[in-house]
Amino acid sequence: MKTVCGLLLLAAAIAFGAAAIYIEHERMLMPERYGETVEVTVSEGQSAGEAAAEFERAGAVTNGRELARWMTRGGIDKKLLPGMYRVTAGRPKEVASQLASVKPEVPRVTILPGALFEDISSPLGANGAELLAMALARDENFPEPMRGLLPEKDRDRMTLLAPETYAVISGDNRADRLVAAASGMWWKQHGALISDETTSADIASLGILASVVQKEALIDSDRPIIAGVFKNRLNIGMPLQSCATVVHAWRLRGVRISSVSYNDVKVDSPFNTYIHKGLPPENIGTPSEISWNAALRPEDTDMLFFFAREDGSHVFTRTYKEHLDAQKK
Repeated sequence: MKTVCGLLLLAAAIAFGAAAIYIEHERMLMPERYGETVEVTVSEGQSAGEAAAEFERAGAVTNGRELARWMTRGGIDKKLLPGMYRVTAGRPKEVASQLASVKPEVPRVTILPGALFEDISSPLGANGAELLAMALARDENFPEPMRGLLPEKDRDRMTLLAPETYAVISGDNRADRLVAAASGMWWKQHGALISDETTSADIASLGILASVVQKEALIDSDRPIIAGVFKNRLNIGMPLQSCATVVHAWRLRGVRISSVSYNDVKVDSPFNTYIHKGLPPENIGTPSEISWNAALRPEDTDMLFFFAREDGSHVFTRTYKEHLDAQKK
């Protein structure tokens, strides 16, 4: 009887010890942020182990290796998509269970027509300007057929980013992905319009012209005609006289103007196309698809002057006298 009781006590002690060890093990697997919502970014191409390490660093789990094992056991490692995950911090098994059903949020960057360099770089983070400049400077970020046409200056290459909304996974290469996606879209839109004789210098100039057309017109149907007028002015050595470039010149000085006065066109700036002939030294924003088409295929017109009506449409005339008469009317 004593022997039986002793065995029962021993078994109970072993069971109690095992339970205590299990409880302690489970306690150790509970992160400090247990029950809190944690955001974790998984980059494209990361393995289950690398992704699990990100969850550990973010405080979602205490043991990334254990999480990776549960992910592999559940087949999650083969289905894990890049993006930002919102999970409730917990034990590895609990977090793996969440990953089996939760969908990642993919950050998006929108390039609007007329966007400036800082407008595009700002959503990329605190060092976005540096990342975007480096991404634009890398030829390999552009479609292969475009690489022989790329302007030397990264600011000139900015016009080759098609306005659109792009999914951009967080990470050090996020700017590279944005440039690759946006330039790929640009080539899809305009590649067929580029002749074999076109040079990188031509693309730089056309991009600047397209950016001016973009800021000069509100109505898309006016853009090819405005591009034709600007082409005529450039061909005869007449100043471009674009109000959009004057607005940009003042903006670079920290002054925002909505309409251009006679005093405004006196601003001393290389972007002031009233006092400097030819195109401005750089683009003044990202052209839309229609503005690029207008620059690549301007309307064949003999017009040299235009002004805007209150509704944003333009009146085009051949001579300065006709221009003045039309304004009076």
